[in-house]
Amino acid sequence: MEKWFIKNTKPEEIDYEKLNLNKILYKVLVNRNIIKESEIIDFMNPDIEKLNTALLLPDLIKASNLISEKIKSGKKIRIVGDYDVDGVMSTYILYKGLQKVGANVDYSIPHRVKDGYGINENIIEIAKNDGVDLIITCDNGISANKAVDFARSLDMDIIITDHHEVPKNEDGSENLPGANAVINPKRENSKYPFKEICGAVVAYKLMSYIHIIYGVDVLETTKELIPYAAMATVCDVMPLVDENRTIVSIGLKYLNSTEDIGLSALLKESSLENKKIEVYHIGFIIGPTINSAGRLESADYALKLLLSNSVEDSIVMAKYLRSLNVERQELTEDGFNKIDQQIIDNNLLDKYKILVVLDKTLNESVVGIIAGRIKEKYNRPTIVLTRSKDILKGSGRSIETYNMFEGVSSYKTMLNSFGGHAMACGLSIEEDRLEEFINLLNGNSNLTDEDLIKKVYIDLGISLSKTDISLVKQLEVFEPYGTANPKAKFGSKNLKVIRFSVFGKNQNVIKLVLSDGINTRDAILFQPLDDFLNELKKVYSYDEVDAMLVNSNSDIYLDIVYTPTINDFAGNQKLELLIKNYRVSEVSVC
Repeated sequence: MEKWFIKNTKPEEIDYEKLNLNKILYKVLVNRNIIKESEIIDFMNPDIEKLNTALLLPDLIKASNLISEKIKSGKKIRIVGDYDVDGVMSTYILYKGLQKVGANVDYSIPHRVKDGYGINENIIEIAKNDGVDLIITCDNGISANKAVDFARSLDMDIIITDHHEVPKNEDGSENLPGANAVINPKRENSKYPFKEICGAVVAYKLMSYIHIIYGVDVLETTKELIPYAAMATVCDVMPLVDENRTIVSIGLKYLNSTEDIGLSALLKESSLENKKIEVYHIGFIIGPTINSAGRLESADYALKLLLSNSVEDSIVMAKYLRSLNVERQELTEDGFNKIDQQIIDNNLLDKYKILVVLDKTLNESVVGIIAGRIKEKYNRPTIVLTRSKDILKGSGRSIETYNMFEGVSSYKTMLNSFGGHAMACGLSIEEDRLEEFINLLNGNSNLTDEDLIKKVYIDLGISLSKTDISLVKQLEVFEPYGTANPKAKFGSKNLKVIRFSVFGKNQNVIKLVLSDGINTRDAILFQPLDDFLNELKKVYSYDEVDAMLVNSNSDIYLDIVYTPTINDFAGNQKLELLIKNYRVSEVSVC
């Protein structure tokens, strides 16, 4: 079930035409809370010079001074990252950035299964035995109090760079690790104006400042490091607004002209060589390929590829990563089907508003992806668990009406480990505590049936006459698209299905020709044919639906939510409406 809403943000009275905007474009901007003239200008003209200064991050100067001391004295520095894309990119940025200024630096990325998430005592003990004097974490460490205390007890210095939520004590105060410096924009005393940056951007800010100290050209730093911060921003699903939009815009520019050997090999083996790389390619091709290393092998493998100076070695590694990604996709599909069937067989949708599902046969590396897909299907907060050694480990994904970090935090004393943010979490728990955890989490969630109804937000209701190739080209000014800056969605009602056809080896690409009585438009819907027909048969008779199939004409009417796109085939551009949501029209009158 869905509810459709047309966004109704109130605009300011400004002369948007002088900004080269028409009414539709201005409305789309206003719906993203880009309202003031200055905000519109900044949004439409991403400028590296307008990024927030790194000096506003807490402890940044303290950390930079300590790092400079270690560099000057030749002390060994070790970076401890994480095994996802953000962790790999953060590690890359710190490692390459410190190498450039002469640091004695190496890195360590925890193994997902052997080490678990983040820095731990074993990693610290190994570092001590290796003669490491300073540890710098990236994309982890904000909740590693025990590990940090252990490092300090060994007379090791440690700097935390992270972006995850800061744990709280029972009295609500921050529970910060006792590191030499803790750089995190979400700290209470942080003066950093934009909190929603990923770990790689925190690392990039630190390196940018250190490079200034050492006299490295700012443009050189930007060109070498910002593409990696951009990829992490996209893959960690950060909102593409404010400076994240600028970082991704500039990052894509340099990514598309990269000379980095490892990254070039990855693009080639991903069939992206000589193509314009966009957010989609990062989020759905490059990112998952990098992630597959940390999920099925070791993220160290992906980092070695990015750092490689050998064309031959890079091609071999990139091919291997692509094969791992295929394996990851197969594991994910199999795991999703198992979890989905368990939900159906046990009537979990009737019993719980928050789905917590255990399957001990799942590969722990894909439980987060599976949780995300279940969440999308049922629009419910979802935690998927599997067995890892002698404990249950899992990942959660949430919906906009439920803050998963706050909800699960209420029961963190029941958990062996826990971390995350409003929309996602990771945790581990003893099996004998799972049932109690599920009941408490659901019993005190305060989620209502209304909260679980999927909400579809529409930028504007428009007639088909206003959808043309010119509009699509005008909308390109809003790129790059992503979280918090999605492609514009429009709505049109009472459209008659004039023609109907099905494509794809799985019969899941439906092409429609729709008419409002005056204009006709081609439209594409990605959905299994049976699902589409079953939806129609809830309202129309079987004979009416069959007539549409047989005669490619009908008296069937649809309301659609869509994004206008251009189908560019063999140099011929044709407008298509990409249907995001649809419903049978309430009034079948054209």
